[in-house]
Amino acid sequence: MLRRPFLLTLLGAAPAFAEPPTLRPTPAAETAPVPHPGDAADDPAVWLHPADPAKSLILGTDKQGGLIAYDLAGKPLQTVGPRSRPNNVDVLYDVPVEGGRTADIAVATTRGEPVGVVCWAIDPQTRALRDVTAGGVIRVLAGEEPYGLCTYHSARTGKTYFFANDKAGRVEQYAIAPAAGGTLTATRVRTLKLASIVEGCVADDEYGTLFVSEERKGIWRFSAEPDGAATGALIARVGENGLRADVEGLAIYPAGKGAGYLIASSQGNHTYKVYARTPDHAFVATIDPAASAALGKPRDTDGIAVAPFPLGPQFPKGVFIAQDGLNGRKKQNFKLFRWEDVAGETLTVDPASYDPRKPTRRE
Repeated sequence: MLRRPFLLTLLGAAPAFAEPPTLRPTPAAETAPVPHPGDAADDPAVWLHPADPAKSLILGTDKQGGLIAYDLAGKPLQTVGPRSRPNNVDVLYDVPVEGGRTADIAVATTRGEPVGVVCWAIDPQTRALRDVTAGGVIRVLAGEEPYGLCTYHSARTGKTYFFANDKAGRVEQYAIAPAAGGTLTATRVRTLKLASIVEGCVADDEYGTLFVSEERKGIWRFSAEPDGAATGALIARVGENGLRADVEGLAIYPAGKGAGYLIASSQGNHTYKVYARTPDHAFVATIDPAASAALGKPRDTDGIAVAPFPLGPQFPKGVFIAQDGLNGRKKQNFKLFRWEDVAGETLTVDPASYDPRKPTRRE
């Protein structure tokens, strides 16, 4: 009797494809725990130093405290907004400010003092963060408490934006503009609405797309341009390919010629799902980290970040960062992985093709 795969081959049918692989990297480093106990650490971002990648910063939110700047070894260097209770943070490069100058800025939703969105300029000489928010805060979501946030630098127009969302499923887009005294303000340009809680989001500067995680349903794709449609496409559903609620942080790994990945925190099973960045968004792999004897592994992850560019000798081919919601008996922190350890033989390692200060428009 012929076995089924052999019979299909004789009949000219294609053999079944192998299941997408599971990748098992171990963390290479971790940040110091955040100062506050309980559910405190939430979302990371990476700032690339313009001249010396080894001097780049990891930014992490302590949502019971302030925004913390770490070096690449995970050592805290500065805390800003110590009572701001930032939830999500992202970085924008070369944002126009007063007098025709530009600045790199960190942008965060804040739920303490004050409530709204706050911008900090990053000094490339000292690596210090300085509040440059006009009036102390940008009010969003009709004054309600914000939740998630991501930024967008349009390769089509050169303009810069942020998206802020809340637990009611509202997503608002704001255009950033210079204000007096070198400060920044923002004006709402669009509102999107999903049916339930959203938090994680990421914008693909080159493709002009916005991805939003509806925690109990899946990942949505929208246009990131302010004149884009208000309706989106559900590109990944909870329950498919092991994506399990809550769907939390999202990150983009850009590679050459428009390739790369969309990565999502599948909090319900402590893994990270990898999808194609290109518009089919095919499921590619699962990242299920192995525990390091010294560092453990991240679990119950909220925010994630990935930097596809070289970051000095610690992370010469980029870094993947995941919030650790358990961290053993310690306070929460962020685990750092060398991108080549994550990628293995499966994912692309392309640390030289992407410059976040010069996004290339893709169609």
